[in-house]
Amino acid sequence: MFIQSCQDENIKIFVSEEAGSVLGYCITRKLEFKDHHMFFDMMILEIVNLCVDEKARGKSIGRQLFERAKEYGNEIRATRLELTVWVFNKNAKQFYEHLGMSERTHRLGMNI
Repeated sequence: MFIQSCQDENIKIFVSEEAGSVLGYCITRKLEFKDHHMFFDMMILEIVNLCVDEKARGKSIGRQLFERAKEYGNEIRATRLELTVWVFNKNAKQFYEHLGMSERTHRLGMNI
């Protein structure tokens, strides 16, 4: 597993690879609120996307990527780790709940 940097210093990408093939990746984004008129000062590490190749699932790659994101959150002193799961993606919701995450908000949307 290695970290790939990108242009945005708030984005970190963790990649799991084997023999030159990418098995999975986790894209994180640091969100910092300081002196905000609506929020307490806090830093959140958001998992923007965590994906494991279907052929590589069941080998703890997703768990390892998730744990690496948590470690990175501790390194940067984030107070929360957050992500969004699509309502229809029941397997992902169960996966994250199994790792200790719990539902915090409901995000609503509509086509326009």
